[in-house]
Amino acid sequence: MFLPERMHQINVLVFETELDAVASAIVRLGILHLVRLDDQEPWADSLRNYEASEIHAKIDAIRNRIAFVMRDLGIDDSALGPGEDIPDVTMGDISAIDKELAAIEAALRDPLARRAEIRKKLERMEAIASEVAPFLELGLPIGKQPYSFLEIHYGEVRTENFEIIREKIAPLAAVAFPVAKRGKSDLIVLIGLKSDRLKLKRVLTEAAFEEIEIAADMKKDLPEVTDELGKQIAVLKESLVAIGEEVAAVRRENIAKITEYYRSLRVAALLLKFKGYIKRTKRTYIFSGWIPSAERRRIEREIMSAAKGRAIVEIHAPEEVAGVQAGRVKVPVLLKNPSFFKPFEMLLSSYGLPDYKVIDPTLFMAITFLFMFGMMFGDVGHGSVLVAMGWLILRRAKDKGSTMALFGKLGMYCGASSIVFGFLFGSLFGLEKTLPHLWMKPMDNVMYFFKVAIYYGIGVIMLGMTFNMINAIRTRNFKALVFDHAGLLVAIMYWAGIVAVSVFLSNEPVPVKLILFAIGIPVLLIFLREPIMAVVGHRKVHFEGGLGMYIFESLIEIVEVFTGYLANTVSFIRVAAFSLAHVGLFIAVFSLAEMVHGVSGGAVYAGIIHVLGNIGIIALEGLIVSIQAIRLEYYEFFGKFFVSGGVAYKPLGLSAQLSREE
Repeated sequence: MFLPERMHQINVLVFETELDAVASAIVRLGILHLVRLDDQEPWADSLRNYEASEIHAKIDAIRNRIAFVMRDLGIDDSALGPGEDIPDVTMGDISAIDKELAAIEAALRDPLARRAEIRKKLERMEAIASEVAPFLELGLPIGKQPYSFLEIHYGEVRTENFEIIREKIAPLAAVAFPVAKRGKSDLIVLIGLKSDRLKLKRVLTEAAFEEIEIAADMKKDLPEVTDELGKQIAVLKESLVAIGEEVAAVRRENIAKITEYYRSLRVAALLLKFKGYIKRTKRTYIFSGWIPSAERRRIEREIMSAAKGRAIVEIHAPEEVAGVQAGRVKVPVLLKNPSFFKPFEMLLSSYGLPDYKVIDPTLFMAITFLFMFGMMFGDVGHGSVLVAMGWLILRRAKDKGSTMALFGKLGMYCGASSIVFGFLFGSLFGLEKTLPHLWMKPMDNVMYFFKVAIYYGIGVIMLGMTFNMINAIRTRNFKALVFDHAGLLVAIMYWAGIVAVSVFLSNEPVPVKLILFAIGIPVLLIFLREPIMAVVGHRKVHFEGGLGMYIFESLIEIVEVFTGYLANTVSFIRVAAFSLAHVGLFIAVFSLAEMVHGVSGGAVYAGIIHVLGNIGIIALEGLIVSIQAIRLEYYEFFGKFFVSGGVAYKPLGLSAQLSREE
């Protein structure tokens, strides 16, 4: 949990006759993170690659065609699962699949074309019905002018332009009125005199009025129009049902065949992807990758079984790999946290993936993030709303491992933290007297609350510095362990500074020995860093840029350490500040509600203000608090120790095809 999953490198050499069986075993297991051998070992550049571009292109083309057929027939993808037999696909099989697929496409071509044409007609007829209906509801006949001196226009105009039309026709003997609403536009009727025809048309043109043209066969009285439209729409819908039955018959006849073809070709694509990582000699093939250490015996056993013992398998710990020691090769990272912490892995990945050798901070990020969120957003009612919203998001997510599901879980966790702190603060939808507080009321203990936030920040910063020193030990970077910006000397200075400030604020004299030994000596050692490292490394002292520049840079570095850590510590005041702001927003809402309570209907207005105020606070404060908590994690905590640059562990296997195309 505190470190990424331990990995081992595996190198395999097999004969050409056993390659397909080994490839199938690798894909079935789904635990090998393949790497290109020439990226790992310089000598591999001289070896040839496995050539499969022609068959790969053909498989991709057929897979795309099958995907379109499955979409048209409404067939879901049913991928192979781990442990299922992997079909063996040859070039002959691919040709047979191509012919069968062409026959299915031919059977679908005519009904699909007719369905598309009928759908287009149906959309047009329904659009005509929608356009004509408001006009007919007025009782006005379409296409008939019962009064020869009237000019009637029916069409669509943007709502704001409708008022312009009314203003412009005011001096004329004309009237305009809306009959229906369409988004940001209105369907309107304008009636005026034929003698004002040119003026009316000018006004409509300026207002960007769009005349609705009624089809000639629709220019009848109301009963005739509605009856004829209804009949035509009904006939088109019946035709669609009939075509749907034709397509369903094709689906029933071919569903098993199409599904099997698609599964087989996806697996074939995976096998070809595997072979793309292979290097070859005259009769042998070589590939390399990374596996979780716990799986190394199983994969070795499976490879040897598939190759019938005719293979050479070498497995090495990362420390034994020359490329890893030289820093040329990256070990893939697999974070191994319980499912509860997966949402925080998502937040961590947004910052970066930790290097293989360093600490995985997911657990500590989860604890500190939820603590800060709850403290800034402590309210039982609001926390309950967040839990409900998170649960709904999680429930709507089809894949429980998807980003949507992780956001749902994160919302539930944040809501639960808010509920806990809501009980500690005694807050229920901003009401401070409904629940008894188990800890304190923030507004009644402002200075104490700020102290809690500051000391919490000190704890987080010290934890980050501790992790930095542990990482330095694990990576054997002893210079960083002692002299880094979050190393041992700076940690001593920081802790001594905290103690000195605490003593000073308690009106006690700051011990001189504390300043001298815990701050002065570390500062001196940082100034002497280069000479000390020269002595330890048995080399001559070398000041790049000269002694004066070295002293100046060291002085600047010391100033940056003091000011930086002061800013980092004070930054945690925002935890208390946003909690107080949360309470302050409620005070504003309650004040507004109190102002309207005495007027007529004031109780209703006050209730509306309470509801809208809570919705606004949940939306605004929830977003701001989340951003602030993430900011403190990334900059004040991760900034002390986090070493990014890790390569994600992505094994090639059957499970991978569910989420991405291979």
